[in-house]
Amino acid sequence: MLTLSAAVTSLAVALTVVWLMPISRAADAGSYQATVDAAIAAVAAALLVVIPAVVAVATQALSQFSWRTVSVVAGWRMATSVGVAALLGVCVPLGLAANPSAVTTRAAFTCLVLSIVIVGGATSSGARRATPEWLVNHVARRALRSEPGRRRDLSREVAVLGDLVGSSRLPVAEHRLAAVTWSVTLCSGPNTVWEADDVARSVREVGADLGRETAPVHQAAVMALTALGVRLSWSQTVCGAVLDVLFDLAVQDRAAGRHQVAAEALDGVAEVVVARLVHVMTPQDVLAVVELPAWPDKPAPAPPSRATRLADRALTPRVTPTVRPQLEGSAYDQVHASTREPANVDTISRLLSTLVPDDLSARFPNAAPAPGFDGSYELLESTVDRLLAVLASPRSASIGWSGGHHEAGSFGADIERLTRIGTALYTQRRYSRCDAIETHLETIGVKLIGADSGPSIPADRTGWRVAHLSRRPSPAALIAEALRDLGIAAFRNGYDRRALLTGRRLLSLATAAANADDQVALSVYTDALYLFVNRSTYHTSSPAVAARGAVVIAGLLRESDDLRRALPVRAVEAENPTDRLRYLPWQASGSEFELAAQAWQSVLRAAGWLSESRTARPVTDTVTRLPEPIRELALDELAHQPRATDAAYTTALLLTLWADALAARLNGDQTPSRHLAATLDDLYTACDEDEPYLLEEDESVEVPVEQRHDDADEAPRSRLVLSYPRTLVEVMTAWAITTDLTEAVMPSSEDGSRHLLSVLDQAAGQLRLPNWRYHGVIDSEGEHLVVIEYPDGQTALLRDEEAGARGAFAWGYGGEGPYAFARTLARHAAGPLLRCPDCLGTSPITNTVVTCASCRNSGQRHGGDVLVMLLVKRLISSLPEPATATARPAIAWSRTRTEILKIVTGTTARIIGTSRPVATHEP
Repeated sequence: MLTLSAAVTSLAVALTVVWLMPISRAADAGSYQATVDAAIAAVAAALLVVIPAVVAVATQALSQFSWRTVSVVAGWRMATSVGVAALLGVCVPLGLAANPSAVTTRAAFTCLVLSIVIVGGATSSGARRATPEWLVNHVARRALRSEPGRRRDLSREVAVLGDLVGSSRLPVAEHRLAAVTWSVTLCSGPNTVWEADDVARSVREVGADLGRETAPVHQAAVMALTALGVRLSWSQTVCGAVLDVLFDLAVQDRAAGRHQVAAEALDGVAEVVVARLVHVMTPQDVLAVVELPAWPDKPAPAPPSRATRLADRALTPRVTPTVRPQLEGSAYDQVHASTREPANVDTISRLLSTLVPDDLSARFPNAAPAPGFDGSYELLESTVDRLLAVLASPRSASIGWSGGHHEAGSFGADIERLTRIGTALYTQRRYSRCDAIETHLETIGVKLIGADSGPSIPADRTGWRVAHLSRRPSPAALIAEALRDLGIAAFRNGYDRRALLTGRRLLSLATAAANADDQVALSVYTDALYLFVNRSTYHTSSPAVAARGAVVIAGLLRESDDLRRALPVRAVEAENPTDRLRYLPWQASGSEFELAAQAWQSVLRAAGWLSESRTARPVTDTVTRLPEPIRELALDELAHQPRATDAAYTTALLLTLWADALAARLNGDQTPSRHLAATLDDLYTACDEDEPYLLEEDESVEVPVEQRHDDADEAPRSRLVLSYPRTLVEVMTAWAITTDLTEAVMPSSEDGSRHLLSVLDQAAGQLRLPNWRYHGVIDSEGEHLVVIEYPDGQTALLRDEEAGARGAFAWGYGGEGPYAFARTLARHAAGPLLRCPDCLGTSPITNTVVTCASCRNSGQRHGGDVLVMLLVKRLISSLPEPATATARPAIAWSRTRTEILKIVTGTTARIIGTSRPVATHEP
């Protein structure tokens, strides 16, 4: 309106002066013409003042931006327009005034009209440019403009975009466009290593601008910063700047009560850290990288059973891939199309990958971390510490939490964010030796135990305190779910040692909750422990996964004594922590009965009846009897076990009851012996009366899904009674009838006295053992690993009792590392043949009261130490290593189980392998 008024006024004055004034043709005509020309110049000069006025108004309207941004409005075109208008409207009329005439006056008038048009156009353009919409679109078009064959300097555009992104007073759509354009420009701009510092400086400037805003709404800036950090994760400088800015924004927003924006900034911190760790850390996936050599005489894998096929079919999810729209057009068109709706990090990252498809890290070799130090440990630990510094309190009444209380769900979001970092690293096969996430989660869990319980709260006898957990998770449930998910992710991606340690953290938290009588925490931690084991190993058809799961469960059982000591032996509730703990051994297919025997040994230790010492005590000493709840539990368990397919657990229960009866007899009480004999007679008489029952597979019958899962959840058993428990029961019954016997000796067999090497020699010669292959591998870090290849193609790493596979094994000489390898290899290669056949490895639980003459209550067949020694002497000390160091994992040797047993027992010549690198592929 101002421009139009000025133009109309100037035109009216010019018409009045030139056309309406009488022009004299007398002697003074020249003076009149000169006056008119001078008036035209004055009018034009006055009209030129409009342009600076418009510029001043635009500057005032865009006062939140710097001068370099405002200068975009008054560009070189506007300056040119001012110069041309001044030349035509002022200089030309003044020049014509020196030689006035009618023609020159009309020429001056024409110049005035042209200057008015130019000034009007410039003023209109300036008024249109003085809006944030035009400013953002103009700068975005210039920054994203492609000019092939010519390298452009983008520093001005980056600076202007940085000012726009740093100001949250832009309209939401324009701010989103500016933020995405800024991130795209920064990704496409660097061409040398030092320019990464310029990117980091721009990021910090934007962060400083955002931090100065009093009421910022910068979700788009947070998303753009996160996508930029993920895309430029190869640069430590850029990642450091992005992390600092995001964390500062999160702290500022959380303090100001903007919890949603703070959560988005903290989520960005997690995503950038994961991207950086994935880039700098070496993938540790030997099983996927190493290409195993051919196996000429590979045995055919056993066909899957009908139950296995049904379970695999039921557990295989049907995933429909997400359809992503394809963006077309120029770079500006793609950016503008992607910012029409609220953008997330995935959308911006996908856009960056489309517009900047080059691998930027390959162009910056000097930006790679130094060999041997990638900074991953320090980065993960510092990130976890910073996230814990702003951890919200679980409840409004809770004190002692650094982040204070915020809106509902903030504590759960913070815990879930830590879990997401850990599971992402496991999924990407990046194993960090820093366990800060699990450690701090355990610390938080301990802090939560009993924190909200008062001393006057009555006991929970019907489970009503934990009934609400399915609807509203408690803080303890959040910690339990986080550790459970971390353990499952670690196991599924091959990090069994970390999975075992995470499971033990759940075990320790459950123990602490039981000691503090926090029933809510106890319930959620034991449930999480059970689900961790169940989802990792149960319903698996792979022998490799089953064997790995058995190692993890055995490691948990060895540390479960304290929790069992704090729990009642039997609980009345249907779903209780005691039963959850008792169900753990039954989740390992193929090893459940041996693990159940180990769990029973833990029960006896927790009850104080069984000590770790195996020193035989004199029969004249008073022997402590079993506690009554333990004795009743043993009888109840025994009622379900005579039909078991493996006699290990049944033998453990029988020997426990026998030792208890003998303790009573030594104390002068014969009643338990008679009662035991009657119980065993009734139990096995009932088994003999049952008809033999063998379940035959019928491929034509389709079992309903619900019945299928119910059948699978039952403990594996058949109606057939094994011969060994029957023999043991007969000996126990005869002992109970003979009242003067004060010693209990298990029945021995001819096989029980045989040396382990003799048994292995016979089994290897007759090919009665399942066969698999061992491969010695040297990884890129120089670690000695052993890969086990099963006939069905599944692979796993050989692990010791603590699920460790790295740092302990070695070969090629005789020393501590080879002997550690030999002990683990002996246990794995010998398998069930290593345990004593007379007591099935369960004699240590008899408290040295009942004697096994074959193994002397060690539970192992005689000759285990000799097997370890011969493994080192005949095999391990002569195994080769790669002749030269390779960047890729290399297979040094390969041996089958049968070959190893034959070498050790001396029935075949030693086979000396050769070292060769293996062709590998990218994981």
